[in-house]
Amino acid sequence: MLERSRCINDSVCCRTDVNTLKFLFVGDTGGLPIYPYVTYAQKKVAKALAKINYERKTEFLISTGDNIYYTGVDDDNDQRFESSFEDVYNSNKPWYFIAGNHDHFGNISAQVSYTSKSRRWTFPSLYYKISYKFGANNNTLVEFLMIDTIVLCGNTRDIESAGFLKMLFADVFLDPNNPKNPAAAHAQLQWIEQQLKQSKADYLFVVGHYPVYSIASHGPSSCLIKKLKPLLERYNVTAYIAGHDHTLQHIIDKPEVKNQTSSSIMHYIVTGAASRTDTSTKHKNDIPFSSLKFHYPKSFFNLFSQFGFSSGGFVYAALNSDHGLFQFYDGSGSQMYHFVLQPLTKELQVFSKANGSPFS
Repeated sequence: MLERSRCINDSVCCRTDVNTLKFLFVGDTGGLPIYPYVTYAQKKVAKALAKINYERKTEFLISTGDNIYYTGVDDDNDQRFESSFEDVYNSNKPWYFIAGNHDHFGNISAQVSYTSKSRRWTFPSLYYKISYKFGANNNTLVEFLMIDTIVLCGNTRDIESAGFLKMLFADVFLDPNNPKNPAAAHAQLQWIEQQLKQSKADYLFVVGHYPVYSIASHGPSSCLIKKLKPLLERYNVTAYIAGHDHTLQHIIDKPEVKNQTSSSIMHYIVTGAASRTDTSTKHKNDIPFSSLKFHYPKSFFNLFSQFGFSSGGFVYAALNSDHGLFQFYDGSGSQMYHFVLQPLTKELQVFSKANGSPFS
């Protein structure tokens, strides 16, 4: 826990031995509530993650929530930590977690306290900051604001009134916009703005479970569009990364709020395909016109996709002082798409393409 804690909140991890910081974004890794507690897609993704972790020497993984399906855990001794996480992933790299809506159906405090019992599971509080400096002179800073969008906006359904099948399928129809504790939601929003306002990062990411924009089953979040999106634009955030929808997406939007330091575009990444995928595009007309740059998986009917009988996917990132590379992979480890952007301290340029590499 000691090494991981050096990167949290007011502490910064320094890596003078690397000029490129490499890491992975995964989401909705929560497995199954019954034996074997892990999905087919999750096992495929775990194998691909292990290969990339080894070959590219990544530093850590960031998860976008829904860590334990379908109703979280009972306590920090729950066997699901072992069967759906520890026994599935073989890398010894730190995993930084936030909560998803399904995690809040259970004992979310137990997921936080499990941090002290695991060498990898890192979830120090419902929202927190991760900071890394890297390069020979520690001259590049990357920050991740890990937030709880369920506290901020509310949950998708009242678990006490929902049967199993309703909980499994019906939450796709609800756009949460009613936080259970408005005071806690307000406090978190104030913390987010304070962190964004004081940030000096070259790369600044915000990570939450609900997407701001998505074309898939859940679609855009009206709550986040109202509360969070203006802050992302005002303080020139590099990208907002989410899960919730079991897809991979890259969406680019032009900010409505501009200042003298703001970039001309805002990046939204959805990576919620680490244990199951969803082909829905029901909200394709509910995002800004021509903003969708990539979406996976392509549409085909799969009755069992919610149970993980699909390919899965994840996102790899590599940042240096000049540019950041984001690569989108399916569960077999095949690259499908990538884009490149420059840090906040440089004039923003974007390169995106399916397959290939801008560096070759």
